[in-house]
Amino acid sequence: PARFRWRRVLHRIARIEGPERIAPEWWRTAPDEACEAGTRDYYRAEDTNGRRFWLYRETAEAGLTSVRWYLHGLFG
Repeated sequence: PARFRWRRVLHRIARIEGPERIAPEWWRTAPDEACEAGTRDYYRAEDTNGRRFWLYRETAEAGLTSVRWYLHGLFG
């Protein structure tokens, strides 16, 4: 994303690094079953004020009709 809102503050992304894909173990789910956890792509992002965030998006492979972004954590 070019920007995101967290705690009512708009953060504009200056730099982003990724993706790093994390997917469920292939041996835990039958091929015809939908996986609950889905596939996630993680990104390290820095806003224009130098704050760093760990963002991820769930992909359409997880049964979603659109991509949704989430804040996973903060970097110090």
